[in-house]
Amino acid sequence: MMRLFVTLPILLATASPSLAQNAPVHEPQEDSIARDETRFELLAGVDHVQGDVGEDLDYETVFATTGVAMTSGRFSASASIPYISSTAPREVIINQGGLFGTPLLASDSTQTGQVKREGIGDLSLNAAYQLPVSGVNASIGASVKIPTASRDKGLGTGKLDYGVSGQLSKKIGPIVPFVGAGYTIIGEPDNFETRNIVSGAAGSHVLLGKSSSLTASYSYEQSAASSIGDSQSINMGLGTNLSRSVRIGVDGAVGLSDAAPDTRVGLKLRVGI
Repeated sequence: MMRLFVTLPILLATASPSLAQNAPVHEPQEDSIARDETRFELLAGVDHVQGDVGEDLDYETVFATTGVAMTSGRFSASASIPYISSTAPREVIINQGGLFGTPLLASDSTQTGQVKREGIGDLSLNAAYQLPVSGVNASIGASVKIPTASRDKGLGTGKLDYGVSGQLSKKIGPIVPFVGAGYTIIGEPDNFETRNIVSGAAGSHVLLGKSSSLTASYSYEQSAASSIGDSQSINMGLGTNLSRSVRIGVDGAVGLSDAAPDTRVGLKLRVGI
């Protein structure tokens, strides 16, 4: 039976501009490893996101992310941190929480000049547990965003975010439909009102042989600011194993709502160690 780790990231979607943050595309993992074996992987990825949050409020952001992941039996965990390069209005916070999301307006300033900014983003910590239930693959997850990004540069809120999530999937021949939902508690920046986020995703993996998979999904994410609309997007991805220990994937998203990033394109790499 194939085991799936398709946990919905719960960190605050960013103006990476994930999770439209458009939720990252989740890939199925074949259960070829014994449940009691512990595995470690190095993670790397590059994502390009562009969109707008209103008239003359365009943004373009590149995230270069590195991290490490561990899987042991039913438990999995990961830690990752991006380097951000962004051109965006000066009053927009490029808040890094998942890797693609909705910008938060930093203030009520009427200035709309574009500003180039670079620096380390927020550290993301994630954990998931596959529940021992029969008939379906069910998992629960938890995430924490550690505020390592500069608030002065507008690369983060400077506050801790954390959340919980759950996801269900079922293998039906080569098709693996899934649905997931999450709830994120947002750390409120000084002099700025935010609200907690409800998010969700639904879609399907299509297994292409023993080493590749195609994924299509729809994602929804409530905005952390009442002044910005909610985010909706369509996500696509393709992943394949180059070897037993190396997996590469490409993914992208198109925004369906005004608040979602217009486009996102990403390249991901996982290397077993």
